[in-house]
Amino acid sequence: MKKLALLAAFLCVVATVGFAQGTYAKDGMLVAPGSLIANAGVSFNYGYGFGLGGGVEYSIGKFVLAEKLPFSYGAAARLGLYLSSGVSVSAGVLGTLHFSWAALDLPSTLAWVKNIDTYIGLGLSVLPSISFNSIAGSSYFLSKSLAVNFESGLSATYIGVLYKF
Repeated sequence: MKKLALLAAFLCVVATVGFAQGTYAKDGMLVAPGSLIANAGVSFNYGYGFGLGGGVEYSIGKFVLAEKLPFSYGAAARLGLYLSSGVSVSAGVLGTLHFSWAALDLPSTLAWVKNIDTYIGLGLSVLPSISFNSIAGSSYFLSKSLAVNFESGLSATYIGVLYKF
């Protein structure tokens, strides 16, 4: 139930600020090669409480599919601090892949969608044990540098902010 409420709140924020915005993408990309990103947020852990999560990412390069759809790829690190009956920590390193919806030729009524960057990541958790892990999320850019971020993975789902340097 908490996750559903969280998703509803995220969609309300996107809907309210989104319709009045222009696009912040450059060449169809919101996260271009050379971008350094930091994110942080409040997490809702799978089955045991809440906490704080965040990380950093560097976009290394890009490739284009069908001569029209640019994807950027990079390396990321994530850290989570979870509070329940005790305190636990998770950490991971991942390879990431980003897609900006600005690359699509959308009608003007959907122009706000062009500020959404969707991504996935695959890598290793190093705390509390070494294992494979994945993340997936979307960021809605409110400006060229600031976004509302929604991510799931590394033992939690979180909503927070993202800053692009």
